[in-house]
Amino acid sequence: MNYAEIFLTALNSLKSNILRTILTMLGIIIGIFAVTLVLIISQGATAAITSKISALGTNLLYIVSEQGINLTLDDATAIKQELPEIQTIDEEVIRTKTVSANGQSSSYSITGVTPAYFTLLNLNTSLGAFFTDDDVTSYATVAVIGSQVQTDLFGTNSNPVGQLIQIGNKSFYVIGVLPSQGSSIAGNPDTTIFIPVTTALSSIAGGTTLNSIEAYVPDPNQIDIAAKDVKQLLLDRHNVTDPQVISKYAVFTSKNLLATVGSITGILSAVLAGIAGISLLVGGIGIMNIMLVTVTERTREIGLLKAIGAKEGNILTQFLIEAVVLTVSGGLIGTLLGIVVGLIASSLLKVPFTPPYLSIIGSVIISIIIGLVFGIYPAKRAANMSPIDALRYE
Repeated sequence: MNYAEIFLTALNSLKSNILRTILTMLGIIIGIFAVTLVLIISQGATAAITSKISALGTNLLYIVSEQGINLTLDDATAIKQELPEIQTIDEEVIRTKTVSANGQSSSYSITGVTPAYFTLLNLNTSLGAFFTDDDVTSYATVAVIGSQVQTDLFGTNSNPVGQLIQIGNKSFYVIGVLPSQGSSIAGNPDTTIFIPVTTALSSIAGGTTLNSIEAYVPDPNQIDIAAKDVKQLLLDRHNVTDPQVISKYAVFTSKNLLATVGSITGILSAVLAGIAGISLLVGGIGIMNIMLVTVTERTREIGLLKAIGAKEGNILTQFLIEAVVLTVSGGLIGTLLGIVVGLIASSLLKVPFTPPYLSIIGSVIISIIIGLVFGIYPAKRAANMSPIDALRYE
């Protein structure tokens, strides 16, 4: 028998019981489908987050209140005055408050910032204007609202500029409206109300602690040096001597954030792929069990093949081909299903769809390996049968 005949014989054997063949492939289909889907979604999510972080630029430092260092406006002033590599500073305080206007009421993120915030994030207004440094200095009760806030409180295509909104128990004049932005790594401007940081601290937050400070470094090559200088300055200003706080306190850069995102998505992908791998293992064991049953059912056929001159290698090859055809077919079907579902999921989750070329190649390789590993024992058992005993088998 030549290899073409062996292959055709293997295919005919699988087609003779198509339902069992499909059920046997099911474990492989599910496993490869899960692996493909995990890769598509994780790669898409990573690409989406990475693009949003990169969109903020490689010139920004993110300094947060944590590990015993409560940031203040004085800290921001010191950073700008004492560190020449830093050009622009923005201070932020964030709270969630109930906001009322025009007979409507809802909860929104109230973010106290300086005008530098809008410059650093390249934001523009669709109506009105941003508040100024004078507004920050004078604790002005003015607000710039997101597009969703505009729609919720004043209606679609409204012009709320000059209208009053009630934040907590204090009234603010709307002086600007942002166009629709969508969510980003820095939050969702559409559902945010921006007010001067000084006003936020005195009237909304009721304290002096900032949530964060953003610093702009003109020369991206100086970003790591600036991060170390900022950290040291803050440690000195807050008289921090605890070694644990010193070692853990971090000033984040875009590179830090990208590394963190990559680490988290990598771990999640590995865990999910491991779960999918268990499905592949179960599928492989199922194939071995079915192949053993098939060998028993086809004992007389094996005896006839040997009686007409088929060698042990021919029998071994035939059963291995059957096992590999099962796993490769299941792998390709699973990959196709994973791509289709992944495309739908990417659209629903609004993340980029990354064609899983590696997944397609990997699924074929994994399927072949599973077929060979779990098919070798049944194939050997068939090949080692005595033709006389096989022909006598009832």
